[in-house]
Amino acid sequence: MTDETNHNELLGRLLGPADPEIGCNACFEELDRYVELQLAGEDADTAVAGMRAHLDGCPACAEEHDSLLVLAAGDGR
Repeated sequence: MTDETNHNELLGRLLGPADPEIGCNACFEELDRYVELQLAGEDADTAVAGMRAHLDGCPACAEEHDSLLVLAAGDGR
């Protein structure tokens, strides 16, 4: 990672997302539906506004999302 990329990433984390963002509680409430929509090929980002911005800025929720996505995808859906 270049210094410029690292600086831009740090600046983005400090300033927060440009798009509307939901909080961690709302994220966990909507995460199952969001993943189901993704696996169905639907526009999950539009259906659950603010989720993508939150996942991009919250490592804990992003890890939960990634784990759930792998688990659900292996479920045969």
